[in-house]
Amino acid sequence: MDQRRSFAYLIFCNFKYERFLATMNQPSPLSSANCANCRWRALCLPSGLAGGALDEFERTVAQRRPVARHERVEVGGTPFGQLHAVLSGQFKLQRAAPDGGVQVLGFAMPGDLMGLDAIGNGRYANDAVALSDSVICSLPYAGLESLMAQQPALARRLSQLLSANLAQRQDQMLFLGNARAPQRLARLLLDLGGRYGERGGSATNFQLCMSREDLAAYLALTVESVSRLLSMFKQNGLLAVSNRAIELLDTAGLRAIAAAPAQEGLAMHAV
Repeated sequence: MDQRRSFAYLIFCNFKYERFLATMNQPSPLSSANCANCRWRALCLPSGLAGGALDEFERTVAQRRPVARHERVEVGGTPFGQLHAVLSGQFKLQRAAPDGGVQVLGFAMPGDLMGLDAIGNGRYANDAVALSDSVICSLPYAGLESLMAQQPALARRLSQLLSANLAQRQDQMLFLGNARAPQRLARLLLDLGGRYGERGGSATNFQLCMSREDLAAYLALTVESVSRLLSMFKQNGLLAVSNRAIELLDTAGLRAIAAAPAQEGLAMHAV
């Protein structure tokens, strides 16, 4: 495939993905939104609830509202009162770094639940900042606690989400602490693709909602390093990139890079 055909194909794939992204990020009319017809329920807290139990969850804790791009729905250090489920749009989770900068700890997509790490000490640990115009479901924790006492299935589901969140954070810390720069970026791109695929989009053609500054802050790299790595991956035929549009051309190659032992040199030089 020559350069012009490759570029045209990328534009076509971007068009298809933008249609999906518009669906995922387009706020549904709040008047008609409810847990019973939410396309993300299987990923969210009320997964497994049905009938009267789901209706009671809806009445007790679900409060929906729009969020503007760049708005913070959680602020690190402030008192905890609500969990927030993403209904549409995307968020970054960040906190102040010791050097005075910003450390990005993760990215939340539709179906994800934010604020879980605040349950223990009663204060939000991070800022949750909207990367695009979004809609969230606010879940007041006091009402949720009362409901969990009546619905053991709901309490088990929250425990599952807490456990998964803890395991993900531990895995992230271990990986970023030992992986070289190419491994970090390869794994992040595969992870994002997998999460888009889980939500009905393409796992290989997607558009990054986060900036390269956000990517660098998540990967503990410089912005220049992220840009050089993307160019390097492109030159090696692993992906095609146009601004924030990404097409993963060789997922097997990216997996090989992501899984390479940290002590072994990669075919690409470290950044």
